[in-house]
Amino acid sequence: MADPYEVVLLRHGETHGYDADHGLTARGEEQARARGVALAAELAPGTSVVMPHARTARGIATAVVLRETLVGAVGPGVTVGELYPEPWFDNLRFALHGEVVDASVAVAARLALGDADLPHWAAEYARFDSDYREIAARGGPIGHWIHNPTLYFEPPQIAAYRFWSGITALAPEGSDEQRVAVVATHSAPMRAFVSTAFGHDPGEPENLEPIRVSVAANGSPTVRFRDLSLALDAPPPLPPWFDDAWLEKYGRS
Repeated sequence: MADPYEVVLLRHGETHGYDADHGLTARGEEQARARGVALAAELAPGTSVVMPHARTARGIATAVVLRETLVGAVGPGVTVGELYPEPWFDNLRFALHGEVVDASVAVAARLALGDADLPHWAAEYARFDSDYREIAARGGPIGHWIHNPTLYFEPPQIAAYRFWSGITALAPEGSDEQRVAVVATHSAPMRAFVSTAFGHDPGEPENLEPIRVSVAANGSPTVRFRDLSLALDAPPPLPPWFDDAWLEKYGRS
């Protein structure tokens, strides 16, 4: 038996746009600050907070504000660990010229081409999103990705399985601590994670809206999002058609 723990997956704060790897707006920073205050009020003495985050500018900026807020707001007996990048919780990935890159890298390459005679990868990105700002902020491109097979984007199932890998890796190792992981991440893999868990797409997470995964001492997780709750016997096993070795080194090679 292991110690129970909780993982709080949070969408990054409002960003300046999705046409490059932007940081947060002032409103986005305030969203992260408000969530940090709310989380701090939940943490009981003896809790240890770990803080992995996605490796984008908006993921890092969100994590920085969250940690600063938690450090200033938690009660006695609560420890807040250092930030660290965790590729399992990265943003949506894209296969660009044979290399797996962040979607923000792919959009910059696509925009550099204009709109005429697009190669197939760029045409696929254009079908995914032609706005890159308002529509992207509302999650329209992610809805397209969730419901339409693509050849260059990371499949939603892979994103969901890597989140499960990251959640499993956060289990405390032989410790009596009450562990809570606060993860600054992205709406696309969050939405894939929720959709594959509940069997339907409940829509785009708001900025700093949480998905909570509580893992019991026997390893069985419970996923909660909005009014949805699902208890599982164990994290779903990786199917045989996935390359285990590739997923295990996700973003680390």
